[in-house]
Amino acid sequence: MVRHAAASQWVSRPVGPMTRTVPYGASFDGAPATTIAVVGTNTSGVVTLWSSGAAAMFDWTEEEAIGRPIAELAEWGLSRKDVTEFLFIGTSGLWVHEHEVTTRTGKRMRLKTTASLVAGADGVEEILASSTRIELPEGRARLSMTERPFRALLERGSDLVVICDRNLVIGYAGPSLWRMFGCLPRQVIGHSGWDYVHPQDLAVVRRDWEGAVSGAGEYRRLELRIRNGEGNWRWIEVRISNLVADVSIGAMVLNIRDITEQHEIAEALASSEHLLQTIVDASSEGVCIVDPDGSLVLANYRMAEMLAVNHTRLLTGQIFDFFDEETTQMLRQRLRQRALGVRELYEFSFRRLDGQHRWLRVSGAPWYDQNGRYLGAIGMVTDVTDLKQREELSHSGSNFTMLPGRIEGPGGYLLPRLLDRMPAELMPPSQSSRSLPGLDRLSRREIEVVRMLLHGDRVPVIARQLFISQSTVRNHLSSVFRKLRVNSQQELIVLLRERDSPDR
Repeated sequence: MVRHAAASQWVSRPVGPMTRTVPYGASFDGAPATTIAVVGTNTSGVVTLWSSGAAAMFDWTEEEAIGRPIAELAEWGLSRKDVTEFLFIGTSGLWVHEHEVTTRTGKRMRLKTTASLVAGADGVEEILASSTRIELPEGRARLSMTERPFRALLERGSDLVVICDRNLVIGYAGPSLWRMFGCLPRQVIGHSGWDYVHPQDLAVVRRDWEGAVSGAGEYRRLELRIRNGEGNWRWIEVRISNLVADVSIGAMVLNIRDITEQHEIAEALASSEHLLQTIVDASSEGVCIVDPDGSLVLANYRMAEMLAVNHTRLLTGQIFDFFDEETTQMLRQRLRQRALGVRELYEFSFRRLDGQHRWLRVSGAPWYDQNGRYLGAIGMVTDVTDLKQREELSHSGSNFTMLPGRIEGPGGYLLPRLLDRMPAELMPPSQSSRSLPGLDRLSRREIEVVRMLLHGDRVPVIARQLFISQSTVRNHLSSVFRKLRVNSQQELIVLLRERDSPDR
């Protein structure tokens, strides 16, 4: 604890006459502002700062006051007990006191003084006191000894504590001021806080400030930009508390936190999201991102066109809202696959809300955050209706018709001709009308697996090419074995090739 020699210097006698005063400014609402005297001393009690308000109040010019012991400049009306109280404020403490002062010219006045120990120029400790003249309200007695306030305002975390009057003139600034904004307390105490507010934020701050000063106990929380010691704008979050009725403070208290970094991150994120949305909207493919419940997180205009729905309506609903019940069940099953980490390429047909029958091809993948937590699914969607219609027309003269089937569960879409997906060795003879028992029961995905198997691909390669797991590939093969009544891949290959041999 620093023992302040300056404190004892405030107990003194009045001294002789002096020169003139300096006028003070006006409050933010146009009413005359209260004169505030800001006085600084070193720990030996020698004056280091003497504001224009101090010159006006105590009848000493700045040139006369700087370098003099504070006790020589006025009778400060402080008892030994008051001084002892002041000695214990420390660097986190705040001393608020009402006392009568007799100036150089014999003028007597009652002051309210807020004093604190702060870092001064060159890091040297300095005692700063801001004083305002007060008139006792009718019926209110002077503070008794037991009411004399002393309070330690501990700054917690990244908060800065600032105390000011109802006109936002600063009377105290906590130790975090330099670290947070690059200012010394002597540079802000006695100055109007309005000088630091960004012009674009003034209207909002004025409104909230007036609301906070309207009654005891009122408070407001808001975000705004203020100018720091280097002239740069910083974003802050400030809580304004009206403690005018609190005898130990009697002022407005601001708890300030620098949130510039959070704002910069938010702005960068918003910019990235805007760029992503621009890229997505420019895509010729439909793009949609859904959360684990199927609610749309992002969808481009192309996706809305494919589904024949309003883009705004699309973004406010679930993906299931735009499909029939059977297709919805299939999509829910696909979403469950995404939650298991499965990536896949699949096709399905559906009837849009406008009655048109359409085919979509979807490349689906799971969506994770940077910590690997599952957030939902991403789908890149292509309308392949025209392609499907051309394929159907190209085979309209064939003896073979479309075979009904499903892809891994319900879906309400048709399995196209077997020869569309099969290599030459699986294509039936043009003159044959015989059908391999069970062949019409294979799903599209099972046909794709068989085709790749006949090309010589093995399970790991098939899984990679079809964006599915190896266990899923094996499940498809087991289903094919069961439907065609074979026991192994070799038997399956032999069966399919023998079917097209000339001697059959």
